[in-house]
Amino acid sequence: MTEVQHQEAAAKLSRVWSRIGFEPFQHDVHVLDCHLQRPLDLIAERQREFKALCQAWRDR
Repeated sequence: MTEVQHQEAAAKLSRVWSRIGFEPFQHDVHVLDCHLQRPLDLIAERQREFKALCQAWRDR
């Protein structure tokens, strides 16, 4: 993997992780504070999105 590919992959992962509450820390390390309500809310949103996708697939 080239350095550019590595940077692109890291950026994509960062965007995915941020969707469930991970925050950038330093040197490509992300942290998640499980004691906050925000990660729980974000995970619930992702679960609703997933269920909607599953339903849409079944309804095809």
